[in-house]
Amino acid sequence: MSTSFTTPNGFSRKTGPSTTSGKNVAWYLLFLEHLDEFATLAWYLVADHRLVEEAIQRTMVHLDAIPFDVSMPLLAYNQARETLITQAIAGLGLGRQGSEAGAVYLPSTLGELPDLPRLAFMLKLVLRSSEIEVAKFLDVTPSKVRELVQAAIERLSLRVPFSVLNGCYDA
Repeated sequence: MSTSFTTPNGFSRKTGPSTTSGKNVAWYLLFLEHLDEFATLAWYLVADHRLVEEAIQRTMVHLDAIPFDVSMPLLAYNQARETLITQAIAGLGLGRQGSEAGAVYLPSTLGELPDLPRLAFMLKLVLRSSEIEVAKFLDVTPSKVRELVQAAIERLSLRVPFSVLNGCYDA
């Protein structure tokens, strides 16, 4: 991925939106350049349009306080991506849900996954993050990541076919 960023140097305090709003415009330009990817990433993690918007807003607030290094665009991209993942997970309130810590994940008829197994599955298998990265994001051990991913796979593989739910056995 070759991405180059330019800092809007031509703006003055009186005419440019970059200094009058107090925002770090370079982060906004980066985010706009990768908006589809970042929005999809947030959707994979939270699966709710309101939570996607909140995660993106929290991400931009967080990034706005961090200096943007134009000389290292890949580092800035990775920092924005990691911040979005962190903010999306925080938006789900995993830190406040102690009930999931010792939960046993049994199969359900609709294959719905609790947050931790779903996030571990999405981060590890869909987004191709390493176990160590997933463990860092979810604040669990790498062995717990393997356990959560396995539980998600097992739960999804036990999903009841739609034809059975509708009473249509001829399909």
